[in-house]
Parts: sequence; structure tokens; C-alpha cells
Amino acid sequence: MRKRKVLSEKRKILLKVEHRAYNKRMRAKYLHSNQLTFDDYVDYVDGYYKVSIQTQSVKRYSIPKVRETEEIPSLSTFRESATGVEEKLEISKQYTVVPAYNKGPYMVVPVEELHTAGKKV
Repeated sequence: MRKRKVLSEKRKILLKVEHRAYNKRMRAKYLHSNQLTFDDYVDYVDGYYKVSIQTQSVKRYSIPKVRETEEIPSLSTFRESATGVEEKLEISKQYTVVPAYNKGPYMVVPVEELHTAGKKV
């Protein structure tokens, strides 16, 4: 390992300005935990700084819980509502969506009146 150099006053002033700018950049990036003290910053610039690694405990895997009952109350209402889909499709075949006259919003028009849709009548 190299021998550390003694900081001159000029270099110390320059490093203080750089240290403030470094900490300001870290705060601007919302990395408040990465801010350094002046001594740590000097070590960081000279290549002596070692980052302390914080380890997190490993979360243990837990077996998922399985539902005990086979009956699902909401499933019966879903099946009943699915029977109305064919009825909705038959009704929607009687209408179409077209742009209104003069670049207005879209409008729902019966198929019988499709020939006049979008025109000023």
C-alpha cells in the first residue's frame, strides 16, 4: 500500500469545494446515504476509501396457504352474468360507431341510419 501524502492548504480548499459538490449531487439524486464526511471524501478521492457492505437477512420461504373449501361464492354469479353476453352481442350488432359531422366526437348510430351518419341533414 502506498504512503499517504500530506494535504497542502491549496489542495484541502479544493477538496472541500469538491466535497460539497459531491454531497449536493448525492442529495439531488436522493442518495442521502451515499454522502461522505470530508475525511471519507479525501480517502475516496485518493483511493483508500472502503465501502462498508450492509447485508440483509435472507427471507425464508413459506408454503402458500391453500383454501380449504371447494365452493367459491363469487364463481356462481360470474357464470350467471356470462349468459347475458350473447344478448349484448345481438343488441350491439344493431348499432355502429361513426365520427360525427364536422370532426366532432364519435356517435352511436343505428344501422338503418348509417347512410346519413356524419353528414349535415
